[in-house]
Amino acid sequence: MKKWICIICCLFLLTGCVQKRIIDELNIAVATGFDPDTSDEHLLKTTFLMEVFNKEMSVENKTVTTTGDLRRETLYKANRQSPNPIVVGGLRLTLYNIAIAERGLTVYVDAYQRDASIGKRIYFATTDSSTEEILTGEYGPQGNGTFISDLIEHNIDYGDLPKTNLTLFMRDFYQEGKDIFLPHIKQINEQEIELAGISLFKDHAAYRILPSDKLFYFKLLVDRYSKGDFSIDLPDGEKVAIKSIHSNHKYKLDKKDPTNITIKIKVQGNIKEYSGKNMDDKKIKEITNFINKRIKNECSALIKSFQEDDADPIGLGKVYSTKIRNFDYKEWKEGYPDLNIKVDPKVIILDTGASI
Repeated sequence: MKKWICIICCLFLLTGCVQKRIIDELNIAVATGFDPDTSDEHLLKTTFLMEVFNKEMSVENKTVTTTGDLRRETLYKANRQSPNPIVVGGLRLTLYNIAIAERGLTVYVDAYQRDASIGKRIYFATTDSSTEEILTGEYGPQGNGTFISDLIEHNIDYGDLPKTNLTLFMRDFYQEGKDIFLPHIKQINEQEIELAGISLFKDHAAYRILPSDKLFYFKLLVDRYSKGDFSIDLPDGEKVAIKSIHSNHKYKLDKKDPTNITIKIKVQGNIKEYSGKNMDDKKIKEITNFINKRIKNECSALIKSFQEDDADPIGLGKVYSTKIRNFDYKEWKEGYPDLNIKVDPKVIILDTGASI
């Protein structure tokens, strides 16, 4: 009995040691942006975005921008400009100016894995614009940080953006055999932004932007569709739209010669719109064959460009490490540009909602 009384008393004492924080007395940062400091290339300009909910239920975007060597230092300085403590536990988004990303992200992402208060579903993205200008825009009533993170999430679920978040980013960042990539955001004006493509990285540094018209094929190679749309111009001048796309991919190594690898891509979908007059079995077969050919050519061209760049956003190094005994990554890396990589797509039209 005495033992339990002592334990209960200790619990009461411990609760008194916990620092109390009232939500209304905090500035919860929902997004951060990193830009190079034009006055000193060694300094980092950081913008913290807070979404303040007013009594009339509207959201006010409030930003604080400061400079420093490290993110933690800029947070300390930002708190000197704020009447309430700025905390980062509610972060949903981090934007990197492309000039920062081209330097390499190693020194900038370390803080995210060390800070236990930051959630794992935060999105990273790059932009050609000033991140400060993007975060001070006015894109929707829900607040800028929420708007941009929702934009990324929507394009993952229903668009051509491969799945990404802090957990997946850190996994790829620290493992051998796969280079990272990030969504690339473009500001159209102070009220509009868009997903403009994907930033491709090599050795943790951004080196080029994959444009948005290549994202469908890129996602087929690195992720899978569960819901998706795709439209394509046919050789006869007609156009077809495919909805409810499901896809997956598998890797098959040649047992006799592992330098030969086949990526099998399966795509299923429904034709919902067709600009032509007649949709019969012959036309469906023509459309299927044409899309198969387009996927093969586009995906093969992407892979070839990655080999020429000596970058591996698909993660073929990771694939080989799981399939080859006594895998030597350094040796594989030297032979990566010369791999014979074949793309074998299979398109299946499940239904035609277009007029026949």
